[in-house]
Amino acid sequence: MPKVLLVDDVDLFLELERSYLEGCGYELLTASSGEEALNRLDKVAPDILLLDFYMPGINGDDVCRTIRRNSRWHRLPILMVTAAGKPEEVQKCLDAGCDDYITKPVNKLELREKVARLLGEIKRRTTDRVEVDLPIKLDDGTGTHQGRAEDLSVTGARICCSVDLEENSTIKIAVQLPEGEILSLHGRVKRMAASTVDKKGVYFIHPDQHSKQALDRLVRLKKLEALRREGVDTNLCQRLAALEDECSRLRREQDEAMQRIGELEEENLDFANQLVKVEQVNNNLTNLYLASSRLHSTLDRDETLDIIKEVVINFVGAEKFAILLYNRASNELFFETGEGFEESAAFPVISAVDGVLGEVVNDGENYFSSGSIVDGSDDLLAPIVAIPLKTQQHLIGVLAVYRLFIQKEQLESIDYQLFSMLGEHAATALFSSSLYAKSERKRQTYEGFVDLLTK
Repeated sequence: MPKVLLVDDVDLFLELERSYLEGCGYELLTASSGEEALNRLDKVAPDILLLDFYMPGINGDDVCRTIRRNSRWHRLPILMVTAAGKPEEVQKCLDAGCDDYITKPVNKLELREKVARLLGEIKRRTTDRVEVDLPIKLDDGTGTHQGRAEDLSVTGARICCSVDLEENSTIKIAVQLPEGEILSLHGRVKRMAASTVDKKGVYFIHPDQHSKQALDRLVRLKKLEALRREGVDTNLCQRLAALEDECSRLRREQDEAMQRIGELEEENLDFANQLVKVEQVNNNLTNLYLASSRLHSTLDRDETLDIIKEVVINFVGAEKFAILLYNRASNELFFETGEGFEESAAFPVISAVDGVLGEVVNDGENYFSSGSIVDGSDDLLAPIVAIPLKTQQHLIGVLAVYRLFIQKEQLESIDYQLFSMLGEHAATALFSSSLYAKSERKRQTYEGFVDLLTK
């Protein structure tokens, strides 16, 4: 039974990863820091490592570099988990020597597929490969080299170049498509052709959606060209291509679902959209269920706030946000905790009559920006999302989100549901913990008074 070591400083996220991989035939082990993972590595002897990028103490990329310097673990498959897949983060992961990466919020199907692939459990090719003759440029860290791609798929290619590449090394590849467009991809060298050192097998590391679509179009075109060269009727070629599309759609994971939708027949388009939305909702509900269980399992106010922060960062994907508590007497909002603000800049007290936050306090309704949210907001009075935290119409505070890790253009209906449900659970947990703290103070005062009387 393969051993999978999950490394993350957030207990909530470890629980999520564990739940996604349970039932897959793995022995699941956990570590709460990079130091703990390194200390336990020889004893645990994992077959694969899931490693969070951002952790207190030693970050994931430093852990990865340390492991790669150990001859025993030089080839240990490492899947890095990043908050948003930002280019600078991805480059650090690849430079450190990870085999692949996945972004938060983690998708269950994608996680399972990547773990299975890195463990070598997927033996067959899951995508079609076609013969091509395309110019490429590759950067192995020592310089840029010319070469050719001899065959290609959405997930990898066989390339020919004279430079000496180490197996399992990471390279950057620029592939020039027939129409002139150049795709920039990250790749990992997986095998050398036995006949010559000039030929290398490379798989692409987490290509973006545009690159996947461009590669998929090229594969389709080459397959149709091959059929036509063999004298197959054009209509039959198109029908065969449609059948192959349907087969490939069944094998692809959820991250390729949006790409598949455009290729479905018109009468199936609505149904396919519904399937994707249901899967996304289920993924969010799973995340929220685990988060709410943790939220309602404690009555300690500080711990409740910490858990809310974990949820907002790891499940909602907020990079910059604030939890503001409401003082009814002064009609003001006070900063309680948050993320993404400079330590030297104190968050000011906000009057509950100003800006978007004032509207949310007075109306008691959720606020979602209707415009572009790509750049977020630096205006403290105008967050992109503001959720009132209230129980039984009693306002406790406001969750104000100013920037998301995921650079999406606009908020969607799924985001509205997730934020709304999170606000309800967070408000209930804060109210319960505050009520408990008050009762504890009263109890201690009463006990002290009784002690004085009985002395």
